[in-house]
Amino acid sequence: MERLGDQTFELIHDKQVTLICIQGCDQAEVSLRRAARRIRQNVRRSDIVLLSGLSCIIVLRNTLLEGAQAVARRISTLLAGIEYEIQILCGDAAHLLMQRLQAERAIVIEQKEPERVHAPSLPVALAITGRELDSLPYLAFLAHYPSQRLLHLFPYELACRYHCFPVGAERGILTLATSQELDRAVISYFQEVIQRNIFQVRCEASMIDDVLSYWQRTMLA
Repeated sequence: MERLGDQTFELIHDKQVTLICIQGCDQAEVSLRRAARRIRQNVRRSDIVLLSGLSCIIVLRNTLLEGAQAVARRISTLLAGIEYEIQILCGDAAHLLMQRLQAERAIVIEQKEPERVHAPSLPVALAITGRELDSLPYLAFLAHYPSQRLLHLFPYELACRYHCFPVGAERGILTLATSQELDRAVISYFQEVIQRNIFQVRCEASMIDDVLSYWQRTMLA
């Protein structure tokens, strides 16, 4: 990680910027740092993610208010379990905050380099790229919805509660797609319930919403 210095500040000073400011509570510093790394993997490379104390700021270059609102809705799924307030700033307010962050030498969260992760083989319909969030391989798209046989391997109630769904099963391993990495306690609970090991992959939150809606329709049919 590096500090927000003059060179970085000058790159964005003369451009149209909109800021998403996430303010965590006193107990949220460690969780907010982890969330900042997840956010860095879910915004454009041209955007900048900063940490300053209990604040995480996403600098969206050449972005109008409507676009910033869409980004804020998307990253809210990455803040589960964190008590926070979120605010969108543009114009003079955005530049004043950037000046303060420069003075505070806010930390710039860097984009992680992709790494190859060996995952259990998945159906041909799934595509995994090398892009990562923390240690999770990235599920790029689904060619079709998971089969009913596969969905029956995992409780729908848990899928809704933890915002995930099954995408593959092989040799006692169930692969779950999630928008953020589930902690060990949750995974241990899943394994106890379904009597299988769990392997996680990451996907966009919108994909999970789509599959859960499909899953609910199949149960009502």
